[in-house]
Amino acid sequence: AQVPMVGYLSASRSSEALNFLRLQSCPHEQPDCQKHCEGQTDGAPCQVFSPLRDVTLWATLLEPGQRGPLFKSSADILQLYGDHQVYFCHVHVGAEIARVEFPEWVVHDSKLFNAALSLTLTQVQKGFGYPVTLAEAHNQAVVRGGDRNRFFALLEQQMIRAGLQNVGTSYKEARKRGSIA
Repeated sequence: AQVPMVGYLSASRSSEALNFLRLQSCPHEQPDCQKHCEGQTDGAPCQVFSPLRDVTLWATLLEPGQRGPLFKSSADILQLYGDHQVYFCHVHVGAEIARVEFPEWVVHDSKLFNAALSLTLTQVQKGFGYPVTLAEAHNQAVVRGGDRNRFFALLEQQMIRAGLQNVGTSYKEARKRGSIA
């Protein structure tokens, strides 16, 4: 349908872009964290940027309206996306540095990509610092009981898949989710 899809993350806590800098700070000729630094979490040489976040770095480099370079995301959740890839960049939208994500097919079409960026900036300007469409969607969102139950079932499945035990719902949570009447 040639719709320029965009994901907008406000106040992102990601450090995915900084991981590329971590590669440069590795003192080993062939970076291999498991071989050279296994068990080191805070003391590993590549952790010089920790706990710095991507938005902190880009806040020092970008002017309002500018974007940083595109990165191909390596987030673990993408394993569930099949062949679909997600790219992201950071954009100085005036009030903040936002992480803006795009499906691969948008990135490879310069017309769609530029339209997506332009629409995002316009929405942020109209929303006085936050995309007006997202603010409206939030205000209009209604989560029905069946949707809520399905969400919690999916969440529990993923927690079990990740190896967590005792995933069942607590009495307190069950009371919060259910009706008293």
